[in-house]
Amino acid sequence: MRKQLFWDGNKRTSIISANKILIPHGKGVVTIEERNLGEFNERLSKFYETNDYSHIIDFLYESCVFGIDYIG
Repeated sequence: MRKQLFWDGNKRTSIISANKILIPHGKGVVTIEERNLGEFNERLSKFYETNDYSHIIDFLYESCVFGIDYIG
């Protein structure tokens, strides 16, 4: 979806929506830490420009999704 649904808060709304899906399935929580905000915004802009999510998907998984680590 390439719509800016709100004047402000689109990223916050997207993160809340992602968490609504992830949390009940035990997949973790998406949060963008302040130290990662600049890189997140750069990668998100690159995605919007190219429609190539490879610029952001690994970053999100490695740096922005937190949860319980299961052994076994």
